[in-house]
Amino acid sequence: MILGMKNKYFSLLLILVLVFSVGFLSSGSEAAQKIIKKTVKKVITPSISPVSPPSTSSTLEAPTEIPAAPIAPLAYQPGANKGLFGWDLNTDLSGMFLLGRQGLMGAIGGTFNLVFADPMKLGSAIGLAEDAVEYKVGLGGAIGNDNNNLAFKTIQLSTDMVVYLKEGSLFGMDPYIGTALTYNLYGTGQVTGGLGWTLFGGILADLGFESGKTAFGVGLGSLVIQGTRQSDGLSFFVSQPLKL
Repeated sequence: MILGMKNKYFSLLLILVLVFSVGFLSSGSEAAQKIIKKTVKKVITPSISPVSPPSTSSTLEAPTEIPAAPIAPLAYQPGANKGLFGWDLNTDLSGMFLLGRQGLMGAIGGTFNLVFADPMKLGSAIGLAEDAVEYKVGLGGAIGNDNNNLAFKTIQLSTDMVVYLKEGSLFGMDPYIGTALTYNLYGTGQVTGGLGWTLFGGILADLGFESGKTAFGVGLGSLVIQGTRQSDGLSFFVSQPLKL
């Protein structure tokens, strides 16, 4: 009986110890959890330091200048670059004074020419520019005195070949040389025929005309009216390009 009571007390004591242990472990677990939470929070959540504002310069830099784009030349527009009459023709107008055998009693005249570029580019073959050679076909007239100091007049058809030499090659001036043939279409005595000729040379001068440089020249040649009149001598002329 005594032994049964001891077993009963021992069992009760054991139950109390177990209850106390469970309570202690529970309270210790809560404390441990609090410590763990504080440690985790401290590790995971870093301290945030204030961000300093960006530094501003006391002086402002001048904006970089953007270079202007080059202006492209205007494209050719048909009908927009033609001359006075819209024919787009290269022409010139020339005046002539012939100092004949009788001194100042020579001849004066003028010619209107159509000017054509050289299709064969002969200029490049002789060491000049491709357009150094040009041709002219003109209609003109002259009046004056022939070699016998007799008056004459003539309407003429003329053809010229002109070679422009290198620019600035004559003491800084632009020289040229050429030759011309003239044919009497209608002259004194109501006759047709008579072939004249001229060899000439000169220089180009820029007088400010938009159509081109003015040509000044001197030549040696002859005006001929078949069977009636002939005038030989030294001639002086001036020619101005035109654009029609």
